[in-house]
Amino acid sequence: MGSVKLPFDRRAILLLNVILAQAFLVLFFGVLQFLNVFDLLQDRALTALAAFYVAAGGFFSLVAIFMLRNVVQLVRAQAEAEVNRVRLQETRQMVDMLRAQRHDFLNHLQVIYGLIQVGKSDVVEDYISQVNEEIQKSSKVFNTLMHRPEIAGLLMRKIAQAEASGISFAVDLKTDLMLLGISPLDFSRVLGNLIDNALDAVEAVPPEQRRIYFEMREEQDAYVIRITNFRPLIPREYLGKIFQKGFTTKAGKGEGLGLYIVKNLVEKNRGKIWVESNEEEGTSFILCFPRLSYSRVELPSA
Repeated sequence: MGSVKLPFDRRAILLLNVILAQAFLVLFFGVLQFLNVFDLLQDRALTALAAFYVAAGGFFSLVAIFMLRNVVQLVRAQAEAEVNRVRLQETRQMVDMLRAQRHDFLNHLQVIYGLIQVGKSDVVEDYISQVNEEIQKSSKVFNTLMHRPEIAGLLMRKIAQAEASGISFAVDLKTDLMLLGISPLDFSRVLGNLIDNALDAVEAVPPEQRRIYFEMREEQDAYVIRITNFRPLIPREYLGKIFQKGFTTKAGKGEGLGLYIVKNLVEKNRGKIWVESNEEEGTSFILCFPRLSYSRVELPSA
């Protein structure tokens, strides 16, 4: 049988106890040194006691180093497991989406066959054009982000969610994010939060203004992602507060933590985020993450 593995929290507690034991020994020897006890030690028993404390201090130091290394490995393993869990979940959702698209495609074929049967060739042409446009949008997302399936799945779900709510969701992908230095878990949380905010925002505007634009591009040594909802606008006096903890424009509906958490995740991964809102372009949240080496991108002046 293999060695018994302690749960992560028990190992962390054990490490804490070892460190406390070390601290006690350091304090003990400090007191002895302060009282000049070592200069007065003549008795062999006292000398043996001092040697014992020295040996115990060395032993606890080695145990602490071993336990710290072990705990670090466990933290890394848990982080990898969480990333793999998210990837598996995204993959399952993508498979479900592909199944749904296959079902829709079969329905489209039946509709086209029925229109041909009743001689509506002009309607068939328009219908096929609409179906083709929808398929091309999905294909471009999957083909561009084939190395980032979790992001492709996220975008496809958000596009489907927008269309179901009567919201136009345009996607412009100019990069494959191959060299993006941020974990799939963090990136999905950031994008998901910002897109959800855009979807919520446009629910309050007239149907003709319910438009969202999503763009990804490469700029120097950085990836730039822009999420734009053309309306509503953010009042100018709110722009400097939008990422503050507790600040929200959703009266009674939010705790003001979403954008605060997003900003922390972005900065944790050496990225930048800012917001622009004007009559011409609407409200845009812009993300900038390093590609291979981080090249500073000029932020707009306040």
